[in-house]
Amino acid sequence: MDVETGPEIQIVDNEGHPDGRIFKHQAGDLYDLIPAKKKAANAPLEWNHYLIRCVDGKLDVYLNEVHVISTTMWDENWKGLVAGSKFKGASDFGTYKVGRIGLQDHGNNVWFRNIKIKEL
Repeated sequence: MDVETGPEIQIVDNEGHPDGRIFKHQAGDLYDLIPAKKKAANAPLEWNHYLIRCVDGKLDVYLNEVHVISTTMWDENWKGLVAGSKFKGASDFGTYKVGRIGLQDHGNNVWFRNIKIKEL
């Protein structure tokens, strides 16, 4: 799996990084697909807590205990979101129902701790 197939929940300093100033590229956004309903990111150098839950295609994202994303994957609405995004040319994007979880950065400092993955 790579970035051409897997949806991304954005982790970024909204004020300090150029990508954080772009609509649908901010902390808590489902990158380039859905903006977070609320701004809930902590200040830079403070820990943020993400809870990402996907059960039978129902995707919910919580950032610092604030519900910021709710969508259903793999339905017609999902296909429309992908078609309207930078991923429109990636035919497999967001279609896999099992796979790997990736953590990535683009050359900036980022720290992770207490990562827990649980089958629901």
